[in-house]
Amino acid sequence: MYRRVFVYLLLLGFAASLDLSCATTDGARPTDPAAQFEKAKARYDAHRYLEAADQFKILLAQFPGSKYAEPATFFLGKSYFESREYPLAQVEFERIIRDFRRGSHAEESAFMLGMCAYKERRPAPYDQASTESALALLETYIGSYPEGAFVAKARQKINECRSILGQKLCLSGQLYLKLGDFPAARSCFDELLEKYPDSSWAEWALLGIARSYERERNWGKALESYENVANRNKDARASKSAEDRLKKIREKTKQIEEKR
Repeated sequence: MYRRVFVYLLLLGFAASLDLSCATTDGARPTDPAAQFEKAKARYDAHRYLEAADQFKILLAQFPGSKYAEPATFFLGKSYFESREYPLAQVEFERIIRDFRRGSHAEESAFMLGMCAYKERRPAPYDQASTESALALLETYIGSYPEGAFVAKARQKINECRSILGQKLCLSGQLYLKLGDFPAARSCFDELLEKYPDSSWAEWALLGIARSYERERNWGKALESYENVANRNKDARASKSAEDRLKKIREKTKQIEEKR
């Protein structure tokens, strides 16, 4: 008898757990996808993003083939994004692009994919995988939607990513300078100039190249490189630094000539 009671209670508990998994957070099983969507969207509009995510997930679990599947997936992604759960948000935006590529939320989802990676970027001294991913995704968005609603913002974020990546290469070049590996330093600076010529770090890359030649006592190339930075005059501090180095190198080379 006790065994039958135990089995009955076990089955009862299992059934209750199934009911709970299919119910909304207030205990009622959703029966209308429209009402469930409005309920979830109300949570989202009230900035209750974790609750909204739960409600959108219930809708998608209960009504996967309804017309609300696309907007629910999109706002689930947005709920995760606002909750700073960027990898989870990325999954939902990718699902929109894959399953609803012609839907009304496809464009913004493509943009939000890039923003998810952008939000996970790190400062220049650290690994830049997320920054590189953000740059690629945002450029893909602009390529797919050249007249899109988010192009201006995407370009702004692209410029920020390019600046971070340029700074990363500049820091690497400066490190090689300190270590005395001048060819490696120039390689970093050259890569910066090739990939990010419009970056604010470009002038410092040119200055680093000049500095590498100076450290090698290659006075001719050092003078030429410093003159290039000074004449470009695109960054006041870089130009001033180049002019100061030019003055010192000219004095040094003059002294060398006088001793001969």
